[in-house]
Amino acid sequence: MLLLKITRPILFSSAMLLALAGCGFEAPAPKRTPPPPTPKPPLSSLSATLTLPTDRLASLLNNTTEYRIAELHDQPVKCGIGRCRLNLMANRTGPGSVTADAGALNIKMPFSVKAELSTSGLFSFLHAQGDGQGTALARSALAISPELRLRTSTTGSVMLESGHIRLGPVVTNIAQLWNDNQASLANPLWHSIDKRVSALPLQPRVATLWAKLFVPQRIAKSPVSWLVLRPEQLSVSQPHIGEGIVGISLGIAVRGHVVVQDQQPVNQPTPLPRAQSMTSKSDAFSFTVPLLLSYDRAAQLAMMSLSRRPPQIATMAIHFQQLKILPSGQDVVVATKFCADPHWDPFGWFASCGMIYLRGTPTFDHARQAIRISNLHYDIASAGLVLKTMHVLAGSVLMQELQPHLVFDVKKDIGRLKSQITSVLAKPEGRDISISARVEDFEDPSFTWTVDGFLAEFSARGTVKPVVNF
Repeated sequence: MLLLKITRPILFSSAMLLALAGCGFEAPAPKRTPPPPTPKPPLSSLSATLTLPTDRLASLLNNTTEYRIAELHDQPVKCGIGRCRLNLMANRTGPGSVTADAGALNIKMPFSVKAELSTSGLFSFLHAQGDGQGTALARSALAISPELRLRTSTTGSVMLESGHIRLGPVVTNIAQLWNDNQASLANPLWHSIDKRVSALPLQPRVATLWAKLFVPQRIAKSPVSWLVLRPEQLSVSQPHIGEGIVGISLGIAVRGHVVVQDQQPVNQPTPLPRAQSMTSKSDAFSFTVPLLLSYDRAAQLAMMSLSRRPPQIATMAIHFQQLKILPSGQDVVVATKFCADPHWDPFGWFASCGMIYLRGTPTFDHARQAIRISNLHYDIASAGLVLKTMHVLAGSVLMQELQPHLVFDVKKDIGRLKSQITSVLAKPEGRDISISARVEDFEDPSFTWTVDGFLAEFSARGTVKPVVNF
């Protein structure tokens, strides 16, 4: 009789376990709203002041200035016997010099003059020739157009040595002839200087630099990663002239992101835009660097952590077979398939397996530089199913055990990106205008999640060093 009383509970328990043996369950998929939109890469800024010493500017001006700097044909002028006609050629006889002060360029240029003078009317048979040496002293104010063309407004004076011209009974000299006709004779000379200064190759050099910024830069080998920039806006200051230099500040607004792929990404450059006005000069940059942890990679990391340290709940071993992270509008869904197996069941006969859905809020731990899914809880349908199937998991025990495995350390990834960005920016880029940058600090990352993964963005700030090699 006693044996019968003992055997009945055992048989009943065994029957219940056999009823649960191989039990499978699957919660209905939860409702999800669209995840936050992928933010457009923020505009980053890069500005640099290009300085050109006046001796280099003088060399450029000499190289681009033809020796014939002014030429007049049949120009009506005043002469000693009334009105005459003048043919004149002015040729540069040596290198010009350039100084800069008080917001303008001072140009000194030696030249020679060959003049042919003739009369009309009664004295049309009279002709004369003469030569002279002179120096043009010009003052040019500079401006830059939105198309990056230099514009000048040159005025000045001319000093000529006396060179006699005999025209019949009248003897005059070139210096007097020039002084009497200053406006008509000097203006072609100033126009010639304006033309030469405006031809200095600023726009082609900046266009080359603009196109260079579109070339993706490899910043990592494993995995192969590329820094891709999309310049959008260009700004320029008016020239700063003084103390022996001409300075021009350029500002470029770019959007940047990191692409992970083996082949260099295609990043078609856009034409150089019209430059906006830049009110203050600067030699600084602020550059935003994105770090994307895909949901697949995060799920893989979670599964690796779970395999190393499988949860133990009461008298059950929990074995996770699958884990996915699915984005939603206010949170993310953790879809996981697992088996709960009693410790006393060495053969897994009484394991119960199924798929449930948990919800949690992605956050960024600035102290640890880690992404974590916090506030983990059952989706409503999953909570009811677990309660019916396994009371031992119905509370917060499973969440407490799973929570530590949903922390993704990105400290090394951020450190590696910072090192790579610092190295890439320090390398001078460009030939005619070479720019390198020194990173001074990185800001704390901002954080969100998108349809593609967890997104942390941090800004690098520093100074720019431009070198002009015109």
